[in-house]
Amino acid sequence: MITLYLWDEQGLYAGSIEVDELGAMPPRSTPTKPMKLTGSQVARWTGSGWDKLEAVPEPEPTPAPDWPTLIASRRFKAEESGTTWKGYGIATDRSSQNKITQEDIAVNRGLRADGSGWKCLDLSTGVIVFRPTSNAEIQQLSAAVYVHVSSSFKREEELLAAVTDGSITAAMVEEGWPV
Repeated sequence: MITLYLWDEQGLYAGSIEVDELGAMPPRSTPTKPMKLTGSQVARWTGSGWDKLEAVPEPEPTPAPDWPTLIASRRFKAEESGTTWKGYGIATDRSSQNKITQEDIAVNRGLRADGSGWKCLDLSTGVIVFRPTSNAEIQQLSAAVYVHVSSSFKREEELLAAVTDGSITAAMVEEGWPV
């Protein structure tokens, strides 16, 4: 049996244990004995030896989250998550938004053949299909994508207002996004 000396998450000496010398070393342990301590002194493991500190150090303050970056990232995820329209899954990534906008412009300029196919996910079968889509339906589909994307940005705006007034929470960042 050998004695191993343990440290906690802060690296502070936490006691000793006896283990089989052929067994595995427990996490955060070393055979190096800490120095003698007096009063309020503590030992902290450095990775290669023990340092003597006069007292338990104050814990490092947890940095405040970068709320605007976290919220923008979550908005982007919601924005590009896709939406549904008439039982079909519709992609809403940036490239798909552009294609839908171009298709809507083609309808408005009289360039799109009525009834042309639109690539969608059939939610009842899980199969990608080219669904014959009228020009009026393209305008509805374009509106559904617009509502989904603009709702994502609206939620981002609401959350940034909560950052400004100090009421933001981590749970809020995950709630209220369009689906």
